[in-house]
Amino acid sequence: MAHPLVFVIAPAEVLPGGETSWDTLLAAQRQGPASAFALRLFTASGTAADQLSALPWDGSLDALGGSQQRRLICDAVIPLFDPQGNAMGVYQRGSDPNNLTCLDRFPLLEASNETCWFYPTHDGTFLSWKRTLALALEPGVVAKEAEEKVPGSYERSHVTLLWSLLADDESLTCVGLTYGGQRIEWRQSGPQPESNAIWGLFTVDTQAEVSLTVDACETVVQQAT
Repeated sequence: MAHPLVFVIAPAEVLPGGETSWDTLLAAQRQGPASAFALRLFTASGTAADQLSALPWDGSLDALGGSQQRRLICDAVIPLFDPQGNAMGVYQRGSDPNNLTCLDRFPLLEASNETCWFYPTHDGTFLSWKRTLALALEPGVVAKEAEEKVPGSYERSHVTLLWSLLADDESLTCVGLTYGGQRIEWRQSGPQPESNAIWGLFTVDTQAEVSLTVDACETVVQQAT
């Protein structure tokens, strides 16, 4: 049986209270985060800055310079949850999965916060590829493999925002949420990519005075077919 809790991230004024339905929650969630970014990271030892403009728009990098293989170490799509502008509603399923009850509504910034590691997690030179997407999210649920690891009864203190440094960013990004330490999944539909992407070349050296050095960035545009 699926975990009974359902999570909706949207502006506070559209989160329903009391008894509600799955369709109502779906409509509320569609007024929440509507964009994301795709991120890929590759190892890139020996890569030159002037090679970035020749890299593919779609991030499908198998080799660079013919014989130099580049290892993919991260491939993720991260919704822009906007904790400053959104709130969370927590709902519980009953015997009828289409009928739910509101347990809590609160500004997303009032959730607990936790920093987490993201790529890269070691020193070296790396390529990053970022592309913005428009998408729609369904209400969130505890990941299926973790349903038995979290309590069925609700406590607000179990909701946590995860923050991380990504690629060559210098500030933290909200990369997801957990409940009881387990990942909340947000099913995505209709992703529409923008027509350009950004390749970056950066170096991480944790022994240096400045541990992150951005060597180059280049915007590449989708070619007409």
